[in-house]
Amino acid sequence: MKKSSDSKPSSTSLADLLRERIANGILVPGTQLRQDLIAKEFGTSHIPVREAFVQLQASGFVTIVPNRGAFVSAMTRHEAAELTEMRIALELLALDSAIDAFGASDETAVRAILVHDENAHEVEHWSIDNWAFHRAIYRPSDKRHLLETLEAIWRKTDRYLRLVWQLERYQGISLAEHHAILDAVLARDRRTAKRLTKAQIEAAGVVMQDALREARQ
Repeated sequence: MKKSSDSKPSSTSLADLLRERIANGILVPGTQLRQDLIAKEFGTSHIPVREAFVQLQASGFVTIVPNRGAFVSAMTRHEAAELTEMRIALELLALDSAIDAFGASDETAVRAILVHDENAHEVEHWSIDNWAFHRAIYRPSDKRHLLETLEAIWRKTDRYLRLVWQLERYQGISLAEHHAILDAVLARDRRTAKRLTKAQIEAAGVVMQDALREARQ
């Protein structure tokens, strides 16, 4: 059904909708994204669809091939490894800057996220809560540009990490790791907090590599 003119999505919201479909695996790598079909589905013109494709290409979700169109980008072990390395470097920097400023209101926010995560049962929610946890830990650093850069990296990493979250057993491991990280932050134990954070990111990176290897086979 065509959407009313009042509900036509902007190029940004359309990019978010398509990004979610890609992250969830509804649109698999290599799928061609047809401007005409997407414009018809959302009751909009081709212009916001093309703009959405450009935004998705900038964030690594879509590859635009001249004279051929837009395709869902492949997921590669090389990219997964690079994103893991970037997360380690920048998240440890954010954590180092945030730990001394972490206060009672920050703890309340983080504990609420952990409670929500404990009661979540969908991969999408686990992924959202995972980012929310890390974001809340690093927010007291008050480093806007660093957090914006991490947000961009998280968006690119999201569909890789959802491969990890599809292994339900990993959710319990992740929750335990998050509780341990929070305990270290509250104790102002910088060394332990950074060690645990690095270990968690590295472990997720290993599972990502294994999942990509299995998918390729």
